[in-house]
Order: sequence, then structure tokens, then C-alpha cells
Amino acid sequence: MAVAGDATLLVWFSLRSPELAEEFERLMSDDRDIVRDSFDTVSGWRLTRPIDTPGQSTEDADYVLMAEITELNRWAQQATENIQRLASALDHLVTARKMLVVRAIP
Repeated sequence: MAVAGDATLLVWFSLRSPELAEEFERLMSDDRDIVRDSFDTVSGWRLTRPIDTPGQSTEDADYVLMAEITELNRWAQQATENIQRLASALDHLVTARKMLVVRAIP
């Protein structure tokens, strides 16, 4: 199915500990610059507390990320390419460091 047009991407974040809030906000601020460099299809990016988001309960999440997406087909292509690049970089890191990746079995 082809996706076209614009959209708003919403991502809810729940922190394991309230003490992580300052570090989380710093990391997300840094990520904003990375996203702008990697995705020219993201026209806006806003990290808020749920109380700032209409209809959002403060018990559901600690933060809500709202990103304005343009050209959804192209955004999906950019996201796929970035995920593949990150997976390749992780594979290279694991191999170069002779690491073993262990996953929990559900």
C-alpha cells in the first residue's frame, strides 16, 4: 500500500526512573540535530511532557515526541536506509570487538 502526504509521528516514552529525565532530555536534544541531518522529511520535532499534550494522561508516559513528517513515502525510504546503516554499523562493532549478542527468549 502506498503512503502519501504528511503526518504527525507520536512516540511515548516511559523512563525507568525519574532521575533519568535530565539525561533523557539532553540525549533527545542531541538526537534532534541528528534527525534533521538524516531526514529532510522531518519538518518539526517537539519533545513535551504529557501534561503539555492535549488528551494525554500523565500516567501513560513521561515524555511525548511529536514529529511532523512530510513526503511519507520518502520518509519511509530514509528511515529504512538509516535502520539498515545502523544495523550494519552495529554488526561491524560486534564483529570488530568480538562481542557476543545475547537475547532473552520469551
